[in-house]
Amino acid sequence: MFSLFNFQLPQPLLNVLIGVTLFRLVKYLFNTIKRTLSLPVGPWGLPIVGYLPFLGDHVYLQFDQLSKKFGPVYCLKLGSFDVVLVCDWPHLKDATSNDALLARPYETLVPGSERSFAEMSGDPWRQHKRLSLHILRDVGLGKNKIETLIKEEIDQFLTTLNTDGKPVDFSQKIGPSISNNIAILLFGHKYDYNDPVKIEMDRARASFTRLFKFAGILTFLPWLTKVLILLGKFDVHLIKKNFMIVDEFVQDEVNRHRENYNENHEVVDYIDGYLEERKNREKQNIPEDTFTLNTLKRNAAAFFGAGSETVYSTMEWAILYLVKYPEYQEKIRSEIADVIGFERKPDYADRARMPFTMAFIHEVQRIESIIANNLLRRASEDTKIGNHFIPKDTLVMFNFWSVNHDPNLWPNPDKFDPTRYLTEDGTKAVKPPYLIPFSAGKRNCPGEGLANVELFLYLVCMVQRYRIKVEPGTEISFEAVFGISRRPANLPLFIFEKVVH
Repeated sequence: MFSLFNFQLPQPLLNVLIGVTLFRLVKYLFNTIKRTLSLPVGPWGLPIVGYLPFLGDHVYLQFDQLSKKFGPVYCLKLGSFDVVLVCDWPHLKDATSNDALLARPYETLVPGSERSFAEMSGDPWRQHKRLSLHILRDVGLGKNKIETLIKEEIDQFLTTLNTDGKPVDFSQKIGPSISNNIAILLFGHKYDYNDPVKIEMDRARASFTRLFKFAGILTFLPWLTKVLILLGKFDVHLIKKNFMIVDEFVQDEVNRHRENYNENHEVVDYIDGYLEERKNREKQNIPEDTFTLNTLKRNAAAFFGAGSETVYSTMEWAILYLVKYPEYQEKIRSEIADVIGFERKPDYADRARMPFTMAFIHEVQRIESIIANNLLRRASEDTKIGNHFIPKDTLVMFNFWSVNHDPNLWPNPDKFDPTRYLTEDGTKAVKPPYLIPFSAGKRNCPGEGLANVELFLYLVCMVQRYRIKVEPGTEISFEAVFGISRRPANLPLFIFEKVVH
């Protein structure tokens, strides 16, 4: 009987196979060593996992510490990926303006998911960004219309704080309100605070952003995802579960819009605009390419998450500082009295005459670095950051925390001091170019303008109407939890006492 074990290759062919194998192995080792030597220096890691086992929950702090040893630009092996960290302003400024560093990793943010425009590279990303901004501006982004809608939403939110002096769970109240603002742009409507579907979706979004980490196992060891789910490790099953809840929520919105869509329908939100673009491409026989319904769903989910989380987290930190420093709360209220009064509602234009209020917001964004690290970039070609060579396909991460706590830029950086932004006469707040809470360059957050309007209006409206405090003896903790954003770990209950004139 024929057996494979008795089969033998002719010696010449065997020699050729061995030679080719050895040649490829030597070539691979040579290229790997060459690439490693060309990268910026950094700490050694372990085989397969690299430096991942040495990273804790607050990776931005460890990245900052490593920069003090290896310099402001250094390289880590995370899983099988070479990741270059950028930890100072001169190099970060250079990197954010470098078109060769606009690409995203080949892997999706959540393994097995569709790719949103935020995860795209090259022409697909440019096309989706152009279309997204065009639609969002058409439906109100950057216009008086959206400011009016935000003010109406804030009026409704403020009524939830009227509890006759009883302590309030601030996060529970403000979360649904802030997500309503982006819902208007994306879905064309907002939700009742008691809507059970919206409550579950907000909970899932908040849980996902708390558990998911940019520099974590899912990102750098995606092949382990299924194993980790089975073993119940690193909350991967919860991350996937919450991701699916948000996914299904947005899918329902897309389905509803498709059912109601017709060519004469007025475009009132992002989903409408995207469906219209698909119809126009179909009429012109333009291939679907990345303009699929799945991409629409992922884009809407990405906008919803990003459009909620940053403002939500910033407002949580802001209220902590208002209570910790009541004298600053009174200064903001004094500006309100001088510029707006207590009868008229604030306008975003009022910010030009309220320098201390703006300085307060800037300082919250700096000291807490809500987005401590950026979404990973990928070098689409060989390039440089300063004098550091960055080979093609190297991943690059910006450590905003390091820049925001650099004593060369910010004297006494661990001190909360809004006055650092004020001119000598105190009449203007100057935001320095190295304060970039929404990143910078062509891949900065497209919702920055909306977020700035929300932060100003929510803060001013609350301080205009209420004196915010906690019960006597309550500890104010600035400990943070870090997932996608940095949020307070232990937010106390707050008392909103109506301001009497």
